[in-house]
Amino acid sequence: MNKMEQNMKEEKIKYDITVTNAFKKYGQNNVFNGLNMAVKSGSIYGLLGPSGCGKSTLLQCILGALPLDSGCIDLQAKSVDDVGYMPQDLCLEVTLTIKETFEYYGSLYRISKINIKNKLDELNKFLQLTDLNSYIKEISGGQSRRVSLGISLLHDPKIMILDEPTVGVDPLLREGIWAEFTKMAKEQKKTIIITTHYIEEANKSDCVGLMRNGLIIEEGPPQDILVKYGTDTLESAFLTICCNQRTITKKVDNIVQVKEKIQQKKITESENVNLYRIKALLKKNYRVCSRDYLLLFTVILLPILQTFNFCMAIGVPFKGMQIAYKNDEINILDCQYSNVNGCIFDEISNQTMSCVIINYLSSHDYDLVEVQDREVAEASMNHKKYTAFIYFPKNFTSGLTKYINDRQYFDLESRIFVHLTNENILFKNQISIDVLQSINYLIMETLNSCSNNPVSIGVPLEFNNLFGKEVKSFSNGIVTLFIAMVAFYFPSVFVVSVMMSEKMDGLLSRSMFAGVKILELIISMLCITTVLLLLQTSSSCFISYFLFLNPIQITNGIFVYVLLLLLLGWIGFLFGLLTAVISTTKLGGVYIITGSSMTQFILSGAIWPLEGQPQLLRQVSKLLPIRLVGNIMNDIAIKGWTLDHPSVITGTSLTVLYTILLILVLIVLGKIKKDLWVIQK
Repeated sequence: MNKMEQNMKEEKIKYDITVTNAFKKYGQNNVFNGLNMAVKSGSIYGLLGPSGCGKSTLLQCILGALPLDSGCIDLQAKSVDDVGYMPQDLCLEVTLTIKETFEYYGSLYRISKINIKNKLDELNKFLQLTDLNSYIKEISGGQSRRVSLGISLLHDPKIMILDEPTVGVDPLLREGIWAEFTKMAKEQKKTIIITTHYIEEANKSDCVGLMRNGLIIEEGPPQDILVKYGTDTLESAFLTICCNQRTITKKVDNIVQVKEKIQQKKITESENVNLYRIKALLKKNYRVCSRDYLLLFTVILLPILQTFNFCMAIGVPFKGMQIAYKNDEINILDCQYSNVNGCIFDEISNQTMSCVIINYLSSHDYDLVEVQDREVAEASMNHKKYTAFIYFPKNFTSGLTKYINDRQYFDLESRIFVHLTNENILFKNQISIDVLQSINYLIMETLNSCSNNPVSIGVPLEFNNLFGKEVKSFSNGIVTLFIAMVAFYFPSVFVVSVMMSEKMDGLLSRSMFAGVKILELIISMLCITTVLLLLQTSSSCFISYFLFLNPIQITNGIFVYVLLLLLLGWIGFLFGLLTAVISTTKLGGVYIITGSSMTQFILSGAIWPLEGQPQLLRQVSKLLPIRLVGNIMNDIAIKGWTLDHPSVITGTSLTVLYTILLILVLIVLGKIKKDLWVIQK
């Protein structure tokens, strides 16, 4: 009869958490070896065990964050609102104040501001938090843990799972916190699981369980355990148990894992996307980003500085290059005011045409340096002092007259001699072109002054620019590639920095335990990224087109120009998300983004035209996002291509396809690996 009454009594006991025959491995290490555990409703359960025995892993399995290999977990919670979880690590955003932190998590649980304030006042009575306007980074470790504990109690959950809530807390405060736990369990029928390093404080628990070698090797009320092992303290009792290593090892060796169906009850989740949580995430992320001055510099000021640097330093004509010259025809002082006046074919003409070339080159920002000795100047070309040497013979003007009148009698010794260095092909090309243009200018001016037709001595060839007539320098044709790189790179760096911080610091994991969906976080990040993208690209375009006057044609193609920038920014955003998935560190993620962006920029044709690449590499380069978008933008800006141009339609379609493919890749990875975004703490 007594046995029947005992069985009936046990049947009436309600358990909020039960773990049955749980097995789990990390690699070759067994974390659980058929673990069993039962937590009564309205009780405090103290989970004890040495560091690394799997206590935190067990809590995350109970919450459904980690799967079991086999076994059953039954958590009597209908939604995330029924459970309060405090992780072992702080997992707090250090740039928020205490008050803002509570507001953020309160918003996730849809608690009104008034109720958040009232609950905060209630919690503060036993947690004794410091000034609520203090930043998390400014308070001590013990104070931070009390804030973390307060967050897990904020929404008044039915079940509380607390991983070492009193570590680093003052002993007197610890007593007060335990008194509050006892009150919650007895009066409010809360169920509390607590892991702790302080074994003696577990005396206040209704039930304690000692975890070792993947098992709960002893479980029961503290007083029963003391009586069973004949000790005065829990610590002595558990030392006695742990010293009996042979018995524990025998227990583990006798356990055989049964491959049964995993029954792991997951907490019911709310609707897929919740606007209140998105709003809370937006507010929190805005506060965090606005206080990270290094991040603000990187994503706002750095693009502006780099645009100035690009427009001033890349693809512009070279200026101030030193060219040595020796003029045997006239003294340099007599050249300063020399112009083509009158016809040089007149017998009374005493003009020296070398002055026209010298003045022409000076007007093109060359630093002309007169030397006295031709041989010394030629020898100095081996040094880096001069980029070229020009020699004007004494009979240059008379030789030029013969060249124009009758080339049959032209004296080759009257030619200009130009010596160039091959150390920089771009220097050589510019000097060669400018010297040739100076001679052409001289001949045209000479023939005009003599009332002759300049075309009569020119090459029978005429060049006409059908498109891009305003293009004056190499930078005019590649500025869109730079703007495209800005649109791709900075959103990528921004999102990988934020997501890796959330991931590595456990912030994302804690938010997800509070009900946040990864899609909600992505939507909030996309909104912030789009605003930053508009600031970055608009400032880059303003600097490039309005301050440095790079040519652009205003047609309806401008709408496609803006759309392509937005799409490329979103591609960068998605690529940053993908990088955050595969990367294990924040620095590693930034390296991947920087390396891929630099590779794209190098192959885009911004440094050297694609036509110089091998055929196979050229085909690959054309499909890279920065090249693809930058090239279409360039055709819109310089050639005036409009919405209905076939190449614009094709390029825009490919850009949209890139966006869709990246989204699909992220969805597939999310389906394959459930804990894709979370590094378990």
